[in-house]
Amino acid sequence: MRHMLPPAPRLAAWALAAAALGCRKAPPPLDLARADVPALRAACDRGDAPACGALGERLELGTGVARDPVEARRRYQRACDRRVWGSCTHLGWLNESGLGGAQDAARAASLYRRACDAGHQRGCTNLGWMMENGASLPRDVPGAIERYQRACAGDEAVACANLGRLVSDGAAVPGASLGAQGYFDKACRLGDGGSCTRLGWIFEEGRGAPRDLAQAAAAYRRGCDRGDLRGCVNVGWLQQNGAGVPRDLAAARALYDRACTGGNALGCANLGTLYEQGIGVAADLARAAGHYERGCAEGNARACAGLGSMLQEGRGVARDAARALTLDVRACEGGNALACNNAGWLLSESASGLPLDPARARTLYGRGCELANPTACNNLGSIYQHGRDVPPDRARAEALYNTACNYGDPNGCALARALSAPAPT
Repeated sequence: MRHMLPPAPRLAAWALAAAALGCRKAPPPLDLARADVPALRAACDRGDAPACGALGERLELGTGVARDPVEARRRYQRACDRRVWGSCTHLGWLNESGLGGAQDAARAASLYRRACDAGHQRGCTNLGWMMENGASLPRDVPGAIERYQRACAGDEAVACANLGRLVSDGAAVPGASLGAQGYFDKACRLGDGGSCTRLGWIFEEGRGAPRDLAQAAAAYRRGCDRGDLRGCVNVGWLQQNGAGVPRDLAAARALYDRACTGGNALGCANLGTLYEQGIGVAADLARAAGHYERGCAEGNARACAGLGSMLQEGRGVARDAARALTLDVRACEGGNALACNNAGWLLSESASGLPLDPARARTLYGRGCELANPTACNNLGSIYQHGRDVPPDRARAEALYNTACNYGDPNGCALARALSAPAPT
């Protein structure tokens, strides 16, 4: 909401003079929310500072007019000069982001400070972020916390969310009476969807609060309803598994689809798994591949691994070992253990049809084993047991089989026992 200055008191003599001269009365205040752009422009040109601020916002966002951050800067500047503090904050953002002119973080900080000192809460939040991260200012986390606290006390959702994040990360927040859960809860109630999702995570993991999957589901759903797609994915997972809420695969699929459509890569990956494995829906490999493709393009390692596996085996898509390798390596680098194993296989087995690279295969199997994939441990153990492109090393092979066994793989246990048994005489 914009801060409007009250009209200056008029002296009786001025009123009499105006009447004697037959001057027009001042026009009624402009309804800034309903006024069209030409009306706002005319009012701003007459010196109406709040109209300048409202016009700047329309121009910045492209509401009812083509986006024009250059003119938005000019209009915000007029309003800021006349103490419309929200316009100072907006102008600061345009300077910080480099929209409509040169990027100038120092000027942005100055504008945020001016707005914050005058009581504009988002100005305090933005200044706090710059102080926390040392953006054009000396890094000052206590100073950032003070700004966040001031803004959160004024019901600025993002400031409350930032305090919740800092508390949950172990930062010392003087006078933090709410705790991470309390700050996220307040930010969620003020409309910040990401905070609702963070609150759900606290309840799901039992971090700083008793573990409560029903409350986690409710918080995730609020996050989803407020536009945080991670909340949609998380409540979808709980619905899929009947954790804290009744199992409902159709609802889970709809939530994953909503998240995927909105650009959430994990939502696409989960949707791909449902269609690949026929969970709550008829199996549809082509559709699964399409969802994996989208999730992989958005950077989800599991989606890349899923698509790589389908390409490697020719399931639902034409077999393409070369692309499968590319995707598996990308997914392995992203921390997907199965993809590391699959990439190792493609580079170590002639059946893949690709040029072999034993050294790289060993590296990939090793990474998969580190990431707790027992098959990768067993495959690397077999290489050392039988001396494939390396000197045989029974001790190392046995250790790798035991690692797979410790991951719960009975095959690894059997291989370790067979290798440790005394050779027949």
